[in-house]
Amino acid sequence: MAIQVLQQPPQIAFAGDPIVVKAKTTLSGKTFLRIKITVNATAFAGSEEFPYSESYSFEVGADGIAVFNIGETIKTTLSRKMTFDVNGTQTLSQMIYAARYTITYKESYLDGMVEIEEGETTSEQYNAIPGRLTEFERLTTSNVDTTEILGEGRILSRKPEGDIVPLGWILCIPAVSTRSDTITYSVVQGEESKEYSEYTRGALVPDSLQIITSSLKEGELTVNTGFETGKKRYAVKTNPLMRHFIFLNGFGLMESVVAFTRDALEYDIQSELYTLPADISYRATTRTASYAQTPSGTFSMSSGFVNREWAEWWLTEFVVTRKAWMYDNGTYIPVAIIPEETNKLYDRAKPGLISVNFSVRYGFSGSTMNSFV
Repeated sequence: MAIQVLQQPPQIAFAGDPIVVKAKTTLSGKTFLRIKITVNATAFAGSEEFPYSESYSFEVGADGIAVFNIGETIKTTLSRKMTFDVNGTQTLSQMIYAARYTITYKESYLDGMVEIEEGETTSEQYNAIPGRLTEFERLTTSNVDTTEILGEGRILSRKPEGDIVPLGWILCIPAVSTRSDTITYSVVQGEESKEYSEYTRGALVPDSLQIITSSLKEGELTVNTGFETGKKRYAVKTNPLMRHFIFLNGFGLMESVVAFTRDALEYDIQSELYTLPADISYRATTRTASYAQTPSGTFSMSSGFVNREWAEWWLTEFVVTRKAWMYDNGTYIPVAIIPEETNKLYDRAKPGLISVNFSVRYGFSGSTMNSFV
């Protein structure tokens, strides 16, 4: 007997998407008939390889068909090894990997009290990269094959046109090449174009391109890769109200953006009062003491006035990020982005530009001022 594979993964998938496998057994009339699969995955970049495997079991019905979603296994393969950090003034530390994997299928059933396994077969090799499509993107795309969506490579960003790039801060753009271990890109301003390349430690391994903007001039700017034309950006002078962020976008990769302060910084201090015994005396036998936690600072922030396309980007990509760093007092510091519970983006009675408000809490206790060191 043999297992028929009815649906297999694409050659390249996003690890955060459902990766669906469908198989059918030709066996019938067996007790506790199941199809078992083992996903043998490896996170890789350069000469580094980190294997990981998980097994699944599906009890088939009369049609003999089993359906598996192995996406979590591939996602875990990558997430357990990928790390991101921003150190000091403008030093990004990123360890990014891609995954390759095979699937081993076999049939299993009970013969009396003995479990019988047979019909083992192993698939070809598949690949996956970090990230995911949104549910809307998966619902509306005319092409369900991620391999074709990526082509020779893509800029892994959902930013609309018109990104503000303050001069002197890093411009961080995530991208992936499916053919080469090096991403070539050009920074174009007017008639001037400068060529660069970035080694990614392997084809399919994404990288966030780090573009130093101090040598650029004000005006329109595009960053084009060897496989995609970038969207228009605008290089501007740095404004004291601007706050520069590096964050993990919807693909789980480092990207940069600028927000504006609303000139509000507050500290939350939680404390509890205790009544403590004192030395026995005529005057008093107790004392009241306050035990306060180290305060944690929170900024009020805004996207600035933007159109609806940008407002939805702020809401779906930035304010829901799980990891971010903010440039403050000459260095990048870890912060947590706190969205407002309700954000009104559109009101036909009040047309015009929109601003998305949110809060930024320090990822540590204490103040950034009055440092002892």
